[in-house]
Amino acid sequence: MKAGVFRRGTIVALMLTAGVLGGCAEHTNAKQAAGAQTPAAADASPGAAKTRIAKICMSDPERFFGSANSPARCGCYGAGVAKTLNKDELSYVVTYNEIPSLASNEYDNIKSRCMGGGAADDDKPAPKKKAAKSS
Repeated sequence: MKAGVFRRGTIVALMLTAGVLGGCAEHTNAKQAAGAQTPAAADASPGAAKTRIAKICMSDPERFFGSANSPARCGCYGAGVAKTLNKDELSYVVTYNEIPSLASNEYDNIKSRCMGGGAADDDKPAPKKKAAKSS
């Protein structure tokens, strides 16, 4: 009789453990899928960064062009900023959906060009900055 009760208790304990662990795995996968960050293997090309920057610009008009915000201006801004970013900064934009603020003066110049109708999306790419080396 005791052996039967022990077996039932063991089976119930194993089922509970499997259910709890299964629930944790489901919660972890849902949490990863819902995050704003994208996997590191995501496309970190200048084209992808341009698109992301243009979307950021369109979603927060007051931060960029205010009432003069438009898809054309945001596209111009995205292209201009993407050309100035190095590989690490491109990856940062694609991963975190944020524009690095290291060259904000340069970004203001790009905004002015785009506001005035000048295109930042020309055939000649801007010179790339070298990534900072960590010691």
